[in-house]
Amino acid sequence: MVKKQLKARFQKVNLLDYQSEPPLHIEKTDKKHRVFTSYSLDGWNESEVPIDIHFTVKKASNIRFKHQLQPDVVPNEQMIDLQCDIEEEALLFFDQREVIPSNNSNINEHIKINVKDDAEFIWAEIIHLNPSVNYLYQSLMEIWNDSHCISYDPIQFSSQQEIALAHHGLTEDFPYMASIWYISPDPPFDEWDIQQRLSQAKHHRAGMTDIDGKGILIRWLSTDLSLLKQEVDDVLTFFDEKITELRKWRV
Repeated sequence: MVKKQLKARFQKVNLLDYQSEPPLHIEKTDKKHRVFTSYSLDGWNESEVPIDIHFTVKKASNIRFKHQLQPDVVPNEQMIDLQCDIEEEALLFFDQREVIPSNNSNINEHIKINVKDDAEFIWAEIIHLNPSVNYLYQSLMEIWNDSHCISYDPIQFSSQQEIALAHHGLTEDFPYMASIWYISPDPPFDEWDIQQRLSQAKHHRAGMTDIDGKGILIRWLSTDLSLLKQEVDDVLTFFDEKITELRKWRV
């Protein structure tokens, strides 16, 4: 099957070698930031044709993708291959994406990130695990530093419980899961900075994993979407502040 393709190189404030096929589209936003050059990525969830996205973030560039505030209600069939190469001193920040599987949907995402030397990568997402609809959601997050695999994280969620239990840890009856990846050889914060932002509220769980000294993964399970979004926003705002404080002198 022919794929819809999107390719681009990002060098400081410039978008280079940009190639796209509808409905995929990149546009620079008018939001000003001391460090980041911000873009919107449209068409991500408008096509049932497989999507192939390849980004290169050039040395010392700080790029942020901001998803639409409207949650992504995905089509019935969706296959996404996203590959990003992030060069030295660069940072790529995918701001939170909220995915709501539709009824009878089959979603397959493969995300492969290659960070070079001291490059940094942030990814945030919220997934709705709605038991009232029939769906299959599969995702693989690969993160590499050249030939060294930093993380290999396959997950699979299904409304069919017997399939779900065969492939991933128990999510019990939690209808929402969120993840934030922060890949960096030297994150500008310590564990306590994050832990104090994670709630211990009833029917809401959060935990953080150190990824072999190469970064962290924060993951939530929750019944409270408002609280979940609030915590994810709080952590991302904290990251933004720390990144700005550290990188504003490099711009």
